[in-house]
Amino acid sequence: MNIVSLIIGFILGAVSTIIFTSTKSSGENLVAEKRLKINPMLIVFVLVPILAGLIYWKAGNPEAVSVSTPSTAIPSMGMDAQPPEGAGHEMGDLGAMAQKLAAKLEKNPENGDGWALLAHTYVELKQHKDAVGAFEKAANLIPNDPQLFADYADALAVTNNGKFDAKSIELVDKALKLDPNLPKALLLSGTIAFNQADYAKAISAWERLAPLIAKDDAMLSKEVAGNIAEAKSLSSKK
Repeated sequence: MNIVSLIIGFILGAVSTIIFTSTKSSGENLVAEKRLKINPMLIVFVLVPILAGLIYWKAGNPEAVSVSTPSTAIPSMGMDAQPPEGAGHEMGDLGAMAQKLAAKLEKNPENGDGWALLAHTYVELKQHKDAVGAFEKAANLIPNDPQLFADYADALAVTNNGKFDAKSIELVDKALKLDPNLPKALLLSGTIAFNQADYAKAISAWERLAPLIAKDDAMLSKEVAGNIAEAKSLSSKK
């Protein structure tokens, strides 16, 4: 598990506790506030943006996409990946925090941000089937988040052996309507088109993605360029 995962795990524990303090009695909250002399909402305003930034930086990174693209594909980060040495304990801690958050969400199911946080945590744990369920609930409560739709589509495809069904394709299309320059959605859109032998559409999506890749990410740029070249080669043979 990398440093981003560790930080997500640490903040998840704090945020999941603070977000749901409303489930306690008002008397308990008053005692806590007097003892700590800290406004809980101040902590939320500090921690939530940090957590959201970390999750969406990781989720929005095209290189973090779990589904393989063509033969020059971005390396898969699917469920068969071997965890680094020493990651078991860290995964266990993150898993325990996810269980606590899931239990709190069952009592407060209208918290869309909470479901999104849980979904991304499940993805980090490689529990994509659980992630799909959480993504579905988050998407129903947060109807206009393109990154959420792209991540949901990715998780769906992972649980379907890398294949995009009608639902995942619809999610990618919705993401691109909301944000035509969303890198992950462009990568997934290109993959879907390539799998459908619509090479012109695949080329278009990946060519739009190429200039959005960070300048210091030479490997990803090379892989996307390779995908474009393969699509062009196959297109010329049709």
